[in-house]
Amino acid sequence: MIRAQIVGATGYGGLGMTELLLRHPEITITSLLAKQDTGRPISDVYPHLRGFCDLTVQDANPDTVGQDADLVIFATPDGVSQEYARDLLAAGRRVIDYSGDFRFRSPEQYARYARRHPAVKGRPHAAPELLARSVFGVPELYREDIAAAHLVGNPGCFAVAMILALAPAVRAGLIDPSSIICDGKTGISGAGKKPSPTHHFPERNENVTPYRIANHQHEVEVTVTLEELSGEEVNLTFVPHLVPITRGILVTAYATLRQDVSQADVQELYEDMYREEPFVRVLPAGVAPGLKGVLGSNLCDLSLVVDEDNGRLVVAASIDNLLKGQAGVALQNINIMYGFPETMGLERLPLYP
Repeated sequence: MIRAQIVGATGYGGLGMTELLLRHPEITITSLLAKQDTGRPISDVYPHLRGFCDLTVQDANPDTVGQDADLVIFATPDGVSQEYARDLLAAGRRVIDYSGDFRFRSPEQYARYARRHPAVKGRPHAAPELLARSVFGVPELYREDIAAAHLVGNPGCFAVAMILALAPAVRAGLIDPSSIICDGKTGISGAGKKPSPTHHFPERNENVTPYRIANHQHEVEVTVTLEELSGEEVNLTFVPHLVPITRGILVTAYATLRQDVSQADVQELYEDMYREEPFVRVLPAGVAPGLKGVLGSNLCDLSLVVDEDNGRLVVAASIDNLLKGQAGVALQNINIMYGFPETMGLERLPLYP
């Protein structure tokens, strides 16, 4: 049995992993760490866990992080895991991190991200020598690397949707990589648990707000990944929006086609790439994804349209931001790291209605 420790257990991302691991037959939670709500049972913080998980939340500090664990899961803000990862890896632990700390393979790539992130503010990486050892946790692209990894950087929630929406077309050279535009809609839970005036109910209800226009940090990891797939420079404009729902992400990607191509040919391209993927569904032509179709699951639904009049490809992707965009893809990566069936602990249907 693999012993797992969750750092940042009282946030939504840590909660999502707790819920998933409670039904995992090969992993047991040995400790829950956080900087808030310490000394309280996690079931006091989240009453729906009562009787399922009543572990007391411990303070996250150098003495507790990594203790009695084979696997340390950081559901923490940027900058936390990079302070601990060096010692944890030296002690033989495996590490997976939700933040952007280990999504990049070089200090230069990380620096681009750090300049974009409002909380990081351009600070240099605290453990730059580990970046070359880290693997970007998109299973559909990097499964073999993840299987051999001891350090995995989970992708950002928007990045998951954008990469899965665009990867087949970019890899096949179907679209002009300088023409990509992505529009994203996300629920309020994507901003985390900490309250703020921006996320106060009167501000969010009946309101849609664009933010970090053409300057969102997830754009960097998407661009890096698509450039690896295409071998060409990628220019991406991304505009995210907050919408008044609790959870879910819908991304619509637009790009100029390099040649005349039929709807059937593009449909076949996407179906061929994702046919064996357990958590990606390429929907039939004419069926558009919706957030209800993936709510509470690790699924990503894709729908694509060839806009023949304007020579564009349009791809819509929907995910649950707290699962396929966070805890779900993290567990998918963990299963791969340990050689477990990839779907283990993730066999849950979407919630409906």
